[in-house]
Amino acid sequence: MEISGMGTTAVLALLVAGLAAAAAAAARPSHAGAIIRLPTSGGGRPWECCDFVVRDPDFRPPRWQCNDVAAECPAACSRCEEAPGDGGGYVCRDWVVSLLEPPVCTPRPWDCCDAAVCTRAYIPDCRCADEVEACPSNCSECELAGADPPRYRCLDLFHGYPGPKCTPLI
Repeated sequence: MEISGMGTTAVLALLVAGLAAAAAAAARPSHAGAIIRLPTSGGGRPWECCDFVVRDPDFRPPRWQCNDVAAECPAACSRCEEAPGDGGGYVCRDWVVSLLEPPVCTPRPWDCCDAAVCTRAYIPDCRCADEVEACPSNCSECELAGADPPRYRCLDLFHGYPGPKCTPLI
C-alpha cells in the first residue's frame, strides 16, 4: 500500500502549525495580573484577630464579622462605623469569607488542656477541667480540686476552641 507524498506533507504541516499555536497560547496569560484567591488564603482580612466575632448563619462558605471596638479602624477596613453606645471607638463592619474561624486576640487561660468541656456552638465556650499543680498566671478564677496532693482547676470560661492537648496521643 502506497501513501501519497502530497497528503502526508499537508497533514504534517497542519500538525506542526497546531503545535506552534498551542505553545504560543500556553505561554501567554489569559488575564494579566489576575490572582485567584481562595476563601482559606487568609488574605484580605481587615483585622489580625477578633474577640467578638459573628458568623453569618445563612451564608456558605462561612462569613465572619468582627465586632471589636477599637480607637480607629484598620487601614484595610472598607466599612468603618462608630461603635454603638457612649463608649466611643469604631467597629469595622466588613464581612470576611473564610472556612476558618478568625483567631482570637485574648489568650486562653491555659496553655494546653486534656479535659475540655465546651458548648456545642459553632464557636464554643470552653472550660478546662484538668487538675494541675498550680493554675496558670493568666487564670482569674482558680479552685482547689483535690487536697492530697493539692490539685487546682481553672474555672475561667473561654470563648473559642480549647487549644492543644497536654498529653500527646500515641
